[in-house]
Amino acid sequence: MSATNTIFVEGATEAQIVEVTSYIAKLQGDESETPAYVSAISEKLAADKQAEVLNQIAADSPILLTAPVKVEAEGALNLVIAILQGNDEAVKTFSKALVAEDADRFNIKQKILLNLYNTCPSNSRLRYDIFIAIFDAVVKNDDLDSLMSQFDYVDVWAKEWGLDLETERALYSHLAEQLKAAGEERAAYEFFLKTLATYNDSPDATSAEYAKQAISTAIQMPNCFAFEDLLQYKPLQQLKGTPEFELLNIFLNGNLQEYNQFAGQHQDLLASFDVESNITKMRLLSLASLGSENLSRELTYGEIAAALEISESEVEMWVIDVIRAGLVEAKLDQLNKTVIVYRSIYRVFGKEQWQQLDSKLNSWKNSLTDILAVIGNAKLIAGNAMQNGGAAVVIDSTAANTSTSVKSSS
Repeated sequence: MSATNTIFVEGATEAQIVEVTSYIAKLQGDESETPAYVSAISEKLAADKQAEVLNQIAADSPILLTAPVKVEAEGALNLVIAILQGNDEAVKTFSKALVAEDADRFNIKQKILLNLYNTCPSNSRLRYDIFIAIFDAVVKNDDLDSLMSQFDYVDVWAKEWGLDLETERALYSHLAEQLKAAGEERAAYEFFLKTLATYNDSPDATSAEYAKQAISTAIQMPNCFAFEDLLQYKPLQQLKGTPEFELLNIFLNGNLQEYNQFAGQHQDLLASFDVESNITKMRLLSLASLGSENLSRELTYGEIAAALEISESEVEMWVIDVIRAGLVEAKLDQLNKTVIVYRSIYRVFGKEQWQQLDSKLNSWKNSLTDILAVIGNAKLIAGNAMQNGGAAVVIDSTAANTSTSVKSSS
């Protein structure tokens, strides 16, 4: 079978089927005038078993990847796409079989799957199956970078494809698990959260497992320091009373000492974690909490060293690291061995934090009132001085919040 025939074959579907099956038989090693494979397919066609024939071709066509000439392989596979149009089951079989094939030529495989995807209408349910095949192919070939930019559109596509809740959940969970296995923790985490969202109305034992994976993924991501949003998912609430929820709560509210105590009691749970990475993250979070509790106050190196369980000689390094992580804005005073924190994140923002904010706002309000009183007093004195001998008016700033006290002086 020539490359030209493979690519440009024309005619009725049955003629195309004979062309493709003849080439498949040749690649299988049967070069007889009437290959057994072709005869078997022809008999099924004669018996009006076209659906069975198409499914058979779909399952066997990945051998076309082994064609000695690349353009020949690509042409033959495109012909298969044309033959399979209209038979959804055969298309699904073809896409799965193509991914499972261990032959090289990933670029051809990816191009054929994209061609197959684009031949389907934008609202076709088949696009879901083909997208999964494309995703699995790039994962298998360690080429995820070529697909990462497309993940932002998955939610939109899921709606276009008309996926039911169960299939949408299967899509998100499959992406999450494969991405995590491939070391793409950030992308995996996003899809774990999407998976959890599909269970918000009906959490169950399966969703609880996904919740545990979401916790594990979040903790293990080096640059993830915000855990409060996890609590909005009902499957997470199911975990209350479990070691996993306790671990999440420590990263949300606790300090290094609480983590170390937990670690000593739950070594099995933490066996799959990077212990040093956990401790590093807890030290950064503990330092951020120390900063938020002591804004605009000098923290001594000794206080920080005690909270982080480190020597004073390491304090500056950790302060620099917490600033780099964007958790704190601070100034080091190396001479006096103190740190002044100007800004720090709140790991959680609940009733206690609102009360602290209210207290700070009232303090700033009172300070501004005093400043305004001083400014007003200065303006009046300046104006009176220009009148050469007029009475000076002094505003009593202590009464600025109630009434203005006016005093006259000569």
